[in-house]
Amino acid sequence: MEVEARDSKPTMAEFGFRENGRFYWWASWYANVLGYKSLKTLKPSIEKAKKVCIQLGITIEDNFIHADSDMGPNIKLTKFACFLIALQADGRKPIVKRARAFFLNELEDLNVTLSGQDYLNRMLGKDEITHLNLKLNSAAARAHVKDFRFFINEGYLGMYNKTMTELKRDRGVALHKSMNDFMSMTEIAANIFRITLTVERLKLIRNPSEERAAREHWRIGSQIRSMIKENTGSYPEELAISADLKLLQKKLKTTQKLLNDEINVLKEIKE
Repeated sequence: MEVEARDSKPTMAEFGFRENGRFYWWASWYANVLGYKSLKTLKPSIEKAKKVCIQLGITIEDNFIHADSDMGPNIKLTKFACFLIALQADGRKPIVKRARAFFLNELEDLNVTLSGQDYLNRMLGKDEITHLNLKLNSAAARAHVKDFRFFINEGYLGMYNKTMTELKRDRGVALHKSMNDFMSMTEIAANIFRITLTVERLKLIRNPSEERAAREHWRIGSQIRSMIKENTGSYPEELAISADLKLLQKKLKTTQKLLNDEINVLKEIKE
């Protein structure tokens, strides 16, 4: 895979193969390129990349195709899949850093959008919050909560000292938009912690009631508020907001077509 100057390394396309008008690369080869001992050790990064596709509404089977190769069970990866895996792989590996640079140098506009934003981890974190909120609602229902809006707002009040409506207003986020789309990874992680602890706490309450459940949600939010202040120097509502995740989704959907376009790959071969 080319991660340095073109005149010193063969192009990525030379290691791929064309099938039904599209180029693919074996995941076993890509694992070796990224410095992994085997395809098995790369699979966690592949699974994260698949989750990003789900978030974007992109069909996984169009970019990750399970098939047999000379190496045994394998996965045919599109160039877009290779790009996502590079972003999810171990960034401590120098070759992974060069692989990311290889793709992002081709995608100057996306490079600017991604710079310093930790977009892909934020997308996965936002998805985790969505799933955890379903568990929180179930736990709250078992604790006899009827007014879920009141219960949820108590958690926000404990953590932010503001309702979600107030938080959006003060941060300049439109009321119809999700605050989760603008949270940094620090803030996302804090909310995951808040939700997880509240779910566990609600399981332990004896003689639960709506008031008790809401009070516990507020208390846990307040504890996390203090932790954030102690460790960052800022209260949660003072943390800088990040660029809208919806912008990334639009950019990445365009990127899939660009990277998987056979014309671009053939152009790379000829250079």
